[in-house]
Amino acid sequence: MKSVYAAYALAIVIVLAAAWAIHQYVDDPRGWYYLVPLVVLIPPINMQAKRRMISLRLHDDHLTLETGFLSRTQRTLDTAKIQDVTVQQSFGQRMMGTGDLRFEDSGQTGGMTIQNLDNPRELAAEIINSSKRPRV
Repeated sequence: MKSVYAAYALAIVIVLAAAWAIHQYVDDPRGWYYLVPLVVLIPPINMQAKRRMISLRLHDDHLTLETGFLSRTQRTLDTAKIQDVTVQQSFGQRMMGTGDLRFEDSGQTGGMTIQNLDNPRELAAEIINSSKRPRV
């Protein structure tokens, strides 16, 4: 969510700067002129909606990823079958403490990738520790 908050902060700064510029430099501004800069809020709203449509849960010995809004897709991995957990961080993600997390399991289904997670290294360590726990 840190990247979403940063996008909102940047969009609000742009909207305020545009409103100030309209007020300062446009003679007789019309009311709808002030609505035009609000278009900058669309990408952060889109980012937040996408982020809210993803749920990752680690319970017992399973990792469950749910995606979707109107129609939901649930994918469950047995943590004992997870072979690879990869954390990928760009420079900007490293600065914000976020990153992408990718899981590879031993099945034929391929891997799962979740983008822009907060504290991805801690999550990866927890998943790896969960996969190494002895079964009861």
